[in-house]
Amino acid sequence: MRCGSGWVAVGVCVVMAGLAHGQYEPPPGYYSSATGTGTTLRNNLHNIIDNHVVRSYGDARFALQLLDVDPNNASRVILIYTGVSVNGTWDSGNTWNREHQWPRGRGVDSSGPDNSDLFNLRPCNPSVNNNRANEPFGTISSSYWDPDALSPASVHDRGDCARAMFYMATRYDGSDGATNNLTLTDSFPSGNQMGDLSEMIDWHFSDPVNEIERRRNHLIYSSADNPSYFQGNRNPFIDRPEYVWAIWGPTNNDATLYVGGSVPANGASAEMLDFRVIVGAAVPSQNLTLNKVGTNPTTFDVIVSGDVLSDAEGLGQAFVGGTQSATIDVTFASAAVIGQQSGMVVIDNTDLTSAGLGDGSADGDDVIDVTLDVLERSEGSFDAGVDQDTLVIDFGSVVAGSSVQTENLTIHNLEVVPGSTASLDLDSVVGSGDTAALFTDFAPVSELAAGGGQMFTASFDPGVGIGTFAATYTISVSDEDIAGAGSGADLQLTLTGEVMSAGVPTVSEWGVVVMVLCLLTAGTIVFRRGATFAAV
Repeated sequence: MRCGSGWVAVGVCVVMAGLAHGQYEPPPGYYSSATGTGTTLRNNLHNIIDNHVVRSYGDARFALQLLDVDPNNASRVILIYTGVSVNGTWDSGNTWNREHQWPRGRGVDSSGPDNSDLFNLRPCNPSVNNNRANEPFGTISSSYWDPDALSPASVHDRGDCARAMFYMATRYDGSDGATNNLTLTDSFPSGNQMGDLSEMIDWHFSDPVNEIERRRNHLIYSSADNPSYFQGNRNPFIDRPEYVWAIWGPTNNDATLYVGGSVPANGASAEMLDFRVIVGAAVPSQNLTLNKVGTNPTTFDVIVSGDVLSDAEGLGQAFVGGTQSATIDVTFASAAVIGQQSGMVVIDNTDLTSAGLGDGSADGDDVIDVTLDVLERSEGSFDAGVDQDTLVIDFGSVVAGSSVQTENLTIHNLEVVPGSTASLDLDSVVGSGDTAALFTDFAPVSELAAGGGQMFTASFDPGVGIGTFAATYTISVSDEDIAGAGSGADLQLTLTGEVMSAGVPTVSEWGVVVMVLCLLTAGTIVFRRGATFAAV
């Protein structure tokens, strides 16, 4: 199942989220110093996002109207935990107030930069805010708060809340004045702790980053897009979801991704897709299955290049733990021009740790090479060089009792455009007239290549009786079975022949007689039974 992108409420996505978010990406080099794993990586990320522009808690009343705006109505905001759209104008907290996702009662100081950090603050229904109080995130018992418990099925805040907690535990280590060292735990939290860590890791993968979350992250960072309320730092776990497992994952990652029928030893699989369409046709989609094995969840990027299009394209997608699969759909934008198009789809397992060969960071890229051949229509012909749709074969006069007479004929597929002409299907033949005397061994043929030919035999059987015979065969042809295929012009084969009695001069023999009569102008022809004729 694929999560939607754009300004819509998104549903649970336990497999993958198709995203296109280049406009919300961090600037080049922003995470260049984010090296290592575990505590090393968390400390490096802390140094990147530390010392942000601190906004006042009062500023959040107006900043949230921009950051959490209803995409369908700029005068309204979307509330956390319920997904409800309400009037965005600040009215002293009667319609909505400022929710600390990491509560003040669990280590956020009321006078430090963490108190007004926009990554931690969200607009919330006042009574819902009050009911949540200081409960940690989780579903273990009634002492925990499930961010999705009050929301409709189409709204999910679990992943967003989890990534906000990962940010807070990375940004605040107690080194800033009036702040505490915020940490995450699997036990029921105390002091400056928040949990449940294991559930939040699960939420991070089952509710991946969507476009709304990316936009919010970028507006908090960007002075160009948000000159009044920007902080100048980013949430690394929105930009690079793979950092979560690298820091808090309990084991090295054992997930392997692959396409095709079997798991490669190094995880690097390869597949090829070939499209063939008639020029001007709509290009269909082809699908491949992306498989995931291993007990751990993982993140991955689907990168598309060349002329290829795919709804699966996007960075920061996720699989949950266990065996999973997703569909990679591939197509092309247009088949308006004859010729070949090509492209590539690369699936990169972005995890930063590895449990062994082909797992996690040691999982090789999976590559799908894709080509599109846009073809001119096929052209059936009885001639190899020019378009000839009719053919007449005359077997002449044959003495009764003679053996069956045969003639060969060839049906060609003219190569209208060299290298870019569709194959030809010879579909059926319908005969009329004296088909018992004059017949062919025609049989349907699929995908006769451009420039190729198929030989058949036409036959005349003198054993059918005395007389003159004629038969016509109409051969139906079409393009190969691809998008845009159609029927071609019918081919018409006409067969004729004559059967004469034994001992009776044939038509050709009578011609000799007439010629002799014309030459003998001075005599008389005398016929004698059993003798040759003579002039006297």
